[in-house]
Amino acid sequence: MTETSAPIGGDIFKSLLLKGILMIILGIIMLIFTFGSILAIELLFGIVLIILGIQLLTSGSTFLGEYKRTWWVILLGILAIIAGILAFVFPAMMTLYIVYLIAITVLISGFTDIAIAIANKTGEANRILVAISGVLGVILGILFIFMPFTGAIVLVQVTAIFLLVFGILAIVEGFMAKKPAKTT
Repeated sequence: MTETSAPIGGDIFKSLLLKGILMIILGIIMLIFTFGSILAIELLFGIVLIILGIQLLTSGSTFLGEYKRTWWVILLGILAIIAGILAFVFPAMMTLYIVYLIAITVLISGFTDIAIAIANKTGEANRILVAISGVLGVILGILFIFMPFTGAIVLVQVTAIFLLVFGILAIVEGFMAKKPAKTT
């Protein structure tokens, strides 16, 4: 067996190392400054809504494709700009909106999983896992609806933990890419 180094291994190593370090730093910041992270997410969401609204008003197109500038597209643009401004004026309201949106999505997903499990459309081996997933989704959705600010904190902290884990994995992957490849 001979060992050869990958021609781009150094570049991959550097990019994965940088990615991992940045993810870990962001994860730590989100864990330490949870409320600040929630506010930052709300403000970024507000900026995105304002940009989307301006884009809708000026070009008359949406993410669904090109449309003529109809009253519906103009109304949607105006509503997006208003929602973006409200995110800056009333950040707590935007937190509620985001958490409720996630809660409704999780509830729908949970009920769908339960229905799929009851209809036995997943095969016998997966049926119980799909049912458990559905029940947990419904419970999580209900908890987020009744405790939205706790839900926001949980979402930020879980995201931070994922960033830490994936940051560590990216660094490990970078060191693995740096090792010489073995060929036979």
